[in-house]
Amino acid sequence: MSTADVWFLSPGSLDTPTGGFVYDRHAVEGLRATGRLAGVIEIDGPFPNADTAMRDSAAEAIARVPDGHTLVIDGLALTPLTPIVSPHLERLNVVALIHHLLGDETGLDAAMRREWLDAETAILRQLDRVIVTSRTTADRLRGLGLRDAGIRVVPPGVDPPRDLGFREKTRPIGPLRLLSVATLIPRKGHDLLIDALAVLDDREWRLDLVGDARDAAWAEALDRQVDAYELTHRIVRHGAVTPVELDRFWRRADLFVLPSRHEGWGIALVEAVRWGLPVVATDAGAIPEAVPLPARMLVPIADVGALATALARLMDDPTERRRLTLGAMAAARHLRRWKAAAAEFVIAVTDVAAAGTA
Repeated sequence: MSTADVWFLSPGSLDTPTGGFVYDRHAVEGLRATGRLAGVIEIDGPFPNADTAMRDSAAEAIARVPDGHTLVIDGLALTPLTPIVSPHLERLNVVALIHHLLGDETGLDAAMRREWLDAETAILRQLDRVIVTSRTTADRLRGLGLRDAGIRVVPPGVDPPRDLGFREKTRPIGPLRLLSVATLIPRKGHDLLIDALAVLDDREWRLDLVGDARDAAWAEALDRQVDAYELTHRIVRHGAVTPVELDRFWRRADLFVLPSRHEGWGIALVEAVRWGLPVVATDAGAIPEAVPLPARMLVPIADVGALATALARLMDDPTERRRLTLGAMAAARHLRRWKAAAAEFVIAVTDVAAAGTA
């Protein structure tokens, strides 16, 4: 039986409804299924910033991890907790899990971006293993000077395929149902989507925005934007929903739209393909890597005109929309599964520990 010697430090509850935490949950389950999981450490706080309570909680928890064990730290927590983690680098095998670099977050000024990137690369260079969720992020780290030998790419997966027979039926008469599933933060580009749809107010469509309003000020700004365009009857913000409710949104949608300014992968985008939905997105970050070509229409980052043109094309041309739907349905059968992703994650984590004891 395997030794339970791997700990996972999460920046908050693993039940948090975002793509990054979905990945973390499957990673933890993979470790648990193989008998390697020793424990989960959940540190609540205003990540990616850090306050005294967070640091104290993390310091106490990490101090209890036995010598020689492996500590996996989600990248959202690693850099803010660097002063707490660094003293343990000699006695623990510390592994970073990077969904995307904090310095690549949207809305940072040049000085803050440089500060975050410098802090991240400084701690990552001290680790023997950095797990990333895409080749795109791996290339980014190499460009910042990290050793290629220490980087492992473990892309996310999806749950088993759905029966997509309902997509073969004639869609109900009524407005085209657009769906966007993402946390309401500037990086996800909901403001760009609202601007693009305002240009298309002569078409019949409805947009459902599903996702946690983690940035309350941003969510309120989006509400004001919708009000200013007089689109409150067509753009509905639902907040975070239960898995059962989310399934209903996936099933009744005709088109998935997410014009992100950056993505380290884009779990919701791939989930849309699993549901047989055409995807309209940007070419930001790892999106071209994550979303299968037959299912997607990509536009340049922050190009509202190109986004409006792409949406108009799919609204006005049922044949083109059907072509992408069939492409998504075909691609869904071949998407990488979470079981494979979790198995690769366990190997990436445990082989660094094995090398350290050899």
